[in-house]
Amino acid sequence: MREREEVQKMSRRCSLALVLLLSTSLMGADEALWQEYGLLHSGMTHRGRLTVMTYQMRDQTGALAAWEWLRSAKARPCNLASFCTQDAEQTVVSDDNDVAVFKGGVPTNFDVDAVLQSFPNRRETSLPAILTFLPRQNRVPNSARYVLGPASLQAFAPELRAAKPGFDQGAEAQVASYRIGDTANPVRFAIFYYPTPEMARLHLSGFQSIPGVHARRSGVLLAVVSSAENEAQAEAMLARVQYEAKITWNETPPPSPIKPLYQLLLNILYLSALLSGICLLAGLMYGGMRIYRRRYGTLEAEEAMITLHLGGD
Repeated sequence: MREREEVQKMSRRCSLALVLLLSTSLMGADEALWQEYGLLHSGMTHRGRLTVMTYQMRDQTGALAAWEWLRSAKARPCNLASFCTQDAEQTVVSDDNDVAVFKGGVPTNFDVDAVLQSFPNRRETSLPAILTFLPRQNRVPNSARYVLGPASLQAFAPELRAAKPGFDQGAEAQVASYRIGDTANPVRFAIFYYPTPEMARLHLSGFQSIPGVHARRSGVLLAVVSSAENEAQAEAMLARVQYEAKITWNETPPPSPIKPLYQLLLNILYLSALLSGICLLAGLMYGGMRIYRRRYGTLEAEEAMITLHLGGD
């Protein structure tokens, strides 16, 4: 019995070391991509039969990008975290700026919560706006990839490198595959988001100059199709992207003429009451001083008050 336990421990240690070695080699091969996504630190832990790889990113955008990258093509959605996919080999979850990959079994809600809560310096930030513009219809499941710079563009859309999209100017993109009609090969589609419409307009010509690439601008968005079989396919994809700017005009209404008049009347009443109080206080002080001086004999003759004794007869 003891020998069997020792064998199980040795097997577990070997598998743990193998996973660690494989993870280290993958991190080295994709170091530029991890840095671009904002990896702060990574680690590995063991929960029972489960081996858990953890990654903490700089913000939620980087965590979403890493989660999209780490999930497999055959994964299905799960409800263990804000972002969760699961297949026969692994479960990939993401919440806030954290990502965790579970191997060796199916984790429970308790396992996922315990691992996510163990991350230090968790921070919740807003998700990128570009997610709302990527078309959902006919998208190949789990094909979306987030592009934040040259490394991720090289990894997920190398055919667009010649366009120099302008990541140093704040551009970001989502790349995905779509099945249009009965075509065997999926259409590669990318949508680039720029801070201003002018920047998007300036970069449009760079994409249009690449052979076989179709591009169209809509506001701050650039829609790019890179593997369409014909012009109709490309136009069908490009037409799905429409940017509608929503402007809220907060105009300050003119002030009401009644309120200043009401405030003026209040100020007059306050001032009148103040002046009346000052006059009353001064009169009381003066009268008190004269009574005091008369009683104690300090009132001079020339200061005496002349009193008229008027009788009724």
